[in-house]
Amino acid sequence: MSEASLDRVDTAGPSAAASPSPMPEAHVERLADDVYVVTIADDAIGFIEVAGRIYVASVGPRRDRALECAQTHSLDTAARAIAEIHGATVADATSRARRVTRALYRPLPC
Repeated sequence: MSEASLDRVDTAGPSAAASPSPMPEAHVERLADDVYVVTIADDAIGFIEVAGRIYVASVGPRRDRALECAQTHSLDTAARAIAEIHGATVADATSRARRVTRALYRPLPC
């Protein structure tokens, strides 16, 4: 290797050696008994529907227009399938899945 080629390698600078930016973290929230939403920074990126013992993962910000991307046997795997498409990691879906406030589902007083 010539000295000139070594100079080019050394002048790559700190940008070449910098660590990659951290991946965003996706969160899983339970919407209903059989539906979960996967979010990044409070924006929906996908939905998981429970069909018997199968978790159906769909990608998209709207549930009615989301496209199916995976069918799995676990909630964690379904959430990872959605997050990987968006270049994100997932917190432990089963331990962090939380019920949306029941106040949203209470009937209005007459």
